[in-house]
Amino acid sequence: MKDYIITISEKTKSEIAIVGHVGVGHVHSHSSFVQDDSAGFAVVASLMREILKVDTRIKCIKGDLLKGDIVVETYGGGIGRTFCRRGITPMELELMDRAIDEDGIYTQRTAIKAFGRMYGQGVMETPVALQGAIALAVLDSFYKKNPNKVHITSQKYSGRIDKMAGMIADINGIPVSLLLNINGSEGGIGPNEDNEGNTAIGVKGELMKSIGIDNIPTIIVESKAYIPKVSDDIEELTFLFRAQEGLDNLFLAKVLSEAAKEAGIPYIYFTDSLPQEKGQLAKATVDFANKIIKLAEELKTVDDSTDKVEILADMARLISEDAGGVTFMSNSLHEVVRSPGIVPGNAAVISLLVPTEYIKYWKIPMLSVDDINGYKEIIIGAIDRIC
Repeated sequence: MKDYIITISEKTKSEIAIVGHVGVGHVHSHSSFVQDDSAGFAVVASLMREILKVDTRIKCIKGDLLKGDIVVETYGGGIGRTFCRRGITPMELELMDRAIDEDGIYTQRTAIKAFGRMYGQGVMETPVALQGAIALAVLDSFYKKNPNKVHITSQKYSGRIDKMAGMIADINGIPVSLLLNINGSEGGIGPNEDNEGNTAIGVKGELMKSIGIDNIPTIIVESKAYIPKVSDDIEELTFLFRAQEGLDNLFLAKVLSEAAKEAGIPYIYFTDSLPQEKGQLAKATVDFANKIIKLAEELKTVDDSTDKVEILADMARLISEDAGGVTFMSNSLHEVVRSPGIVPGNAAVISLLVPTEYIKYWKIPMLSVDDINGYKEIIIGAIDRIC
């Protein structure tokens, strides 16, 4: 990766923005889609950590067996608190210690290291709640290091653990707004991502204005993912750039692809994969509900225990996987911002695809240091071209 200089900026207006989120517990979706939806959080957090010189490793984890509370503290002094809807077992508390000394910017990887795997939608509450607490602790570490330059939201979202942080950095002398989003439901039942991407709702919108994200090119950093129809045609980790023709910033997506090409990093560029389809998520929600209803109707009619178990296993798989593709966002909002939370006008999306062989082995994608370096090399290369 090429050298670059990143420092705190004294400016109040930026030339470009980098936005990343963690969809807490948003691991699976429909049609075998599976992801590490903390990639954006990790990339932006990596840049903020370089500026602020904060230790984001996990120092300790405490749990309340009766209340189900989880408290994570980083070596940088950040505190993150969440809770598990159905409480914590003593063995789960013991497993969480496996996350100590892990780097908190890798929220999904760390939670999976502790528990082996993760499902959202209330199926595996403890690893999801742990992931949320880790993310909150990292964000709090940044704020405590420099509360004058790191802006955060303070309003509590009902039923959510959503929190955002932002600052303006100088990258190779160019003022860049950095926005960090944490999106998830209370109780470890996530995901809930109406505040992902560059949506500017309520206090998040106020925060975005305070760090100069207003009508400027915006790079939305998205997940490391297995997308069957695309991943089956690649043989190595491959970056994906998306911007919908007629809606999004095609120039920005093109420059991102040019930066990847110059760096010798494999990539794919789509201009037709993020259409605004009215009623798309609402229809998907109804279709999903009908699958559950069909299984429930079958359950009413069977006598044999094996049949009942198989029906419920199919239902459990739908809820633990496919349901993530309909629960993550409100139907009406999706009609405008689509699945990455991309407001039409100025943004483009960067993701990282894994090949089929990767998913056969790992089952669930997990971000690595090399992955983050790849994201940063492309993004910084694009910024140098644009500004």
